[in-house]
Amino acid sequence: MSDSLVNALGGSYKLNSGYHIPLIGFGTYKVTGENVQPAIDAALTAGYRLFDTAKYYLNEKELGEAFKVLLPKHKLTRADIFLTTKFFPESKDSREVCRGFVEESLKNLQTDYIDMYLVHYPKPNDAENDDAQNPEYRKIAYEVLEEAQAAGKIRSVGVSNYEIVHLDELKTYAKIPPCANQLEYHPHFARIPLKKYCNENGIFFQAFSSLARHEPKLIEDPTVVELAKKHNTSVPLVLLAWALRQNVGIVPKSVTPARIIDNFKVKNVELSQEDIQSLTALDRGQHYIRCTGWLVK
Repeated sequence: MSDSLVNALGGSYKLNSGYHIPLIGFGTYKVTGENVQPAIDAALTAGYRLFDTAKYYLNEKELGEAFKVLLPKHKLTRADIFLTTKFFPESKDSREVCRGFVEESLKNLQTDYIDMYLVHYPKPNDAENDDAQNPEYRKIAYEVLEEAQAAGKIRSVGVSNYEIVHLDELKTYAKIPPCANQLEYHPHFARIPLKKYCNENGIFFQAFSSLARHEPKLIEDPTVVELAKKHNTSVPLVLLAWALRQNVGIVPKSVTPARIIDNFKVKNVELSQEDIQSLTALDRGQHYIRCTGWLVK
């Protein structure tokens, strides 16, 4: 299997599907409209080769247009980038609607395959956390992705915001184990048992909201500030490096070209084991994002 992403800048990880995913990706949440093209241009210039989107972000179409224009400009082909997208399970006509999502993503992103497709959340957007049907909705969503993978439309199938209970449940029916689990992850929310579970089960652990939405309690924490000084770098880069140096994937997002380029400099920030441990010690089980998968039955 020829895989141009093995040597991605900043490192890559071999998924259980056999494909390599770049460790550093560009998150496109809230990157919409006329911001898309300049953001993608800056990201490609900086060296990003993984681009993370979702149905929920409402920007697949603009991303598809941007890649059509910008890949040739950067002398790149579709094979040189890794595209991730996601959908929520559906509560009505689940199977047909989810199948439609896959086709829509392929069309919007102007590609004949998606590198990684994730079940975005362990329940539909319109279902309650304790809806007795949630396991069935999740199952159908995952089966649709497995079917699309068998058809060559998706290369790797994974999940997002899944807890151990959901991952254990998957083992009862999944033909293929999830390649990845994407979660809120930063030193205040270190997810230690869940991360260990993913590592032991060959599931790539990928972080979103690594900067905790610039929560002052985290970014002004003396430990974080001191480490930034010690390494002559910025607080955001220390927080991104904490994940990256543990082989955790990161998908920092920004609409500002200068910041997009700056975030990629995380590849040059080396933290010692001691540095990583001192940041992990800040764990307080505190999430700052609305995703609360642990509440979903």
